Amino acid sequence: MKKQRLFLAALLILCVAGCNQPEQAAAIDSETQQAGSLPGMELEGMFRYMADAALFRDCRNNKSYPVSMEGGYIELERAYLNSGIEPGSEVMVKLRGRLLERPAMEGNNNKVKLIVDKLHKLLPDEACSPTVHAELIATYWKLVELNGQRVSTPEGMKEIQMVLADSESRVHGNAGCNNFFGQFKTSENTLTFSAMGSTMMACPQAMDTERSFLAALSATTRYEISGLFLKLYAEDQLLAKFEAIYL
Repeated sequence: MKKQRLFLAALLILCVAGCNQPEQAAAIDSETQQAGSLPGMELEGMFRYMADAALFRDCRNNKSYPVSMEGGYIELERAYLNSGIEPGSEVMVKLRGRLLERPAMEGNNNKVKLIVDKLHKLLPDEACSPTVHAELIATYWKLVELNGQRVSTPEGMKEIQMVLADSESRVHGNAGCNNFFGQFKTSENTLTFSAMGSTMMACPQAMDTERSFLAALSATTRYEISGLFLKLYAEDQLLAKFEAIYL
């Protein structure tokens, strides 16, 4: 009789433990689901994509993070590729996401990556509020926008760029096909170009942009520098936008 009681007691304990397992499993699953569905942070930063590698530069601290190809990443990549921006160039984005550890591409260590939850929008005409501004003089300025249109470099052509040299206030660069040269004069935020000349090569796929670029330089009356970007104006009309490239 005593053995029967002990057996029944053991059976009751096993039954109670087994009956509680679904509830415990449900509680664990619920907790995991809640943790996985926590909303990400609202972030602003500069995004670039090239050669299957994506980077996000956080406007808050200027730190760069690899972007993990999960969540809402595909939406971000498609928006970038469809924006018309030159591959490898940065564009400002607003998104919701999380900075989490993920396995690195090489090695056994983890690396902090951006997980995109939701892309809000691309802002091609904006950039992170800069902490450092490029210098007008002795900087390699690459043309990125001309008369309100994004500029890309045709295959086989050189990128449009200029350098303003302190020596004798000379400007020189490449207009896409031909090398150009001239003089400039600046005081505070005013800037003018004069005595412009160039080589005389013919490049059918680049000549229209080249003529428009040289005309913009001749029409320039003032400039603005914000971070790594230079804007040239004719009074209040924006003519061209450049990005500082450090070679």
